[in-house]
Amino acid sequence: MLRETRENIVASFVDVASILFAYRIGVSQLGPWAGFAYGAFDAWLVVWQRQRIADFVHRTVNQFRRAGLLRRRDALPWIAD
Repeated sequence: MLRETRENIVASFVDVASILFAYRIGVSQLGPWAGFAYGAFDAWLVVWQRQRIADFVHRTVNQFRRAGLLRRRDALPWIAD
């Protein structure tokens, strides 16, 4: 329980840092309105689409493993089967 709480706190800080970074990029390129748009888009990605992105990545990796294109021992050759 404590570990999960720590992970959520770290993820929240990373999310906020990412949004602020995107805002800053937008402001430096096109001004405050673009910064707001960049920050809003980044928030949409990192906060509301996180689970969908993670599920897609897991499904894709599992399909590669089933097809034999990506095996665990290929990634870590020193692990015995």
